[in-house]
Amino acid sequence: MTLKTSSLTLNIPAPTQKPSAAEPGPRDFAAQWAEGRHAYPLYAALATQFNFSTLPYPPGELPPARPTRTVFDRDLKWLDDLDSKVLAYQIRQLPPETLNASEGSLRAFVQRQLRKPDKKVTDRDKIDLLLVQYFALCAPEEFVRKEITLQDVARVLQPTLPQADATPLEWCQPLDQIITKIAQCRSLRDMIEEGLLEQGRLLKETAGPMFYDPAALVAFCRFNFVLRRAFIRMLHADLDAVRDALDALQAKGIKTVDCRRAGFSAAETVIQLRYFYENWRQPFHKDYTQSSVSRAFEQLLALRADLEEALGHKHVDTPSVSFFAPEEADEAVAEEQKTQSATVPASATKAAPSDSAATGAPAPGVASKSAEKAAETATAAPLEAEKVMEAIWEQLIAAPPSRGRSMSTVVLEDTKVLLSSWEVAAFVAEGGQESEDLRRAVVARALLALAIERRKRSGNESALASALAHARDEVSYFQGRVEQAKRAKNTEAAVNLGISTKRLLSFMEEAEKLQS
Repeated sequence: MTLKTSSLTLNIPAPTQKPSAAEPGPRDFAAQWAEGRHAYPLYAALATQFNFSTLPYPPGELPPARPTRTVFDRDLKWLDDLDSKVLAYQIRQLPPETLNASEGSLRAFVQRQLRKPDKKVTDRDKIDLLLVQYFALCAPEEFVRKEITLQDVARVLQPTLPQADATPLEWCQPLDQIITKIAQCRSLRDMIEEGLLEQGRLLKETAGPMFYDPAALVAFCRFNFVLRRAFIRMLHADLDAVRDALDALQAKGIKTVDCRRAGFSAAETVIQLRYFYENWRQPFHKDYTQSSVSRAFEQLLALRADLEEALGHKHVDTPSVSFFAPEEADEAVAEEQKTQSATVPASATKAAPSDSAATGAPAPGVASKSAEKAAETATAAPLEAEKVMEAIWEQLIAAPPSRGRSMSTVVLEDTKVLLSSWEVAAFVAEGGQESEDLRRAVVARALLALAIERRKRSGNESALASALAHARDEVSYFQGRVEQAKRAKNTEAAVNLGISTKRLLSFMEEAEKLQS
């Protein structure tokens, strides 16, 4: 069936009934023109900022209130053409003073998207963004802090979504579960480690046309607003942690820190790191609901991990200590940390995946052998995938991660390998095909990371080309497996392998840059 809300039509899965094909009348044309005219300033701003098209009118001028038929057809076609080009992240990049300049303009812009008869994924993403943007603009100030209900959201959205429905939908209940987990997060690392962004995105992807049910739109708007609010809160918490760590290092007289994980040098001065912190700008124009987080966010989290590791923090309260591998901030775009390749067997690790791993300290029982084994393997040829897997496997079994930690660290050669909880489980717990896929993803990422490091140190191109070719083959396989998990409604498997695959893609992008 088709649900109509004033001038907008929402496509919902329905039986075989078809809407009436009544011809539009003068009032319909007038409403359509008024809507387009109100939305025009946003379209003009997008066209100008991204060079999509020349403007039909001088800057700052609106279309006429009473157009001729020629102008009517021309201008509405111009708006439609822009709609086909504009993406959600570009709308987010509009300056706030432009996007939020007028409730009426934003409302008309949203309604034009909702009225589209055949919506694509790009349209869904725009509607998803615009509704929460409208809610944030129009919601009372106290909503910034209070618990938000579906009724709150439906009431605020009513002008732009007249049939906004606060009725809970059973298939939207996972959003409430994600919101509960978000409330328990203390850092962006926790949020990404839990795969919360991916879980929300996956639910949207699997919703299909049901996404446009007014009750679903209300539920997703609430979820997006809570997510955005938590994201900003945790971002500031991470910024505060970086500041506190820099203060503590300075108080201890420590002048340099190994910040390769964050894309800096192995002996970056505390003064320079403080300069980075003080000049860091929050790139909120990036669409953090997409499958990846921006480079700036990743670099901030990686810097926090480097600084806290230098202080020797074990992070009992915030278990996801180390988040990114050394190259993560250089490349950005993976959901969190990366993993690198190895040649050192389990007994030769400098740091096993325990609390001591977060500080770089030797794991109990392996410290005495570490230096000897590392020296023996320092000049060894790159290990093949099976040997890398065996080396990681042995280390994790030899020193299982401590209870409560969401990340685990192993050291292979002179490179730290960081694994998420689900990746560790794939190595140390009994598992089937899903565990095998995750192990392969870790190994491919490890091989490529080590090849990248060797390329940076010695200019060795052959190992990089080989690891990159292997990674490309594996990515194709993993993407297929993620799609299979989605079709099977296996959300956990899809999210976990999806995040691990994105980390591998991040390494591939860096490797390709080194080759160019």
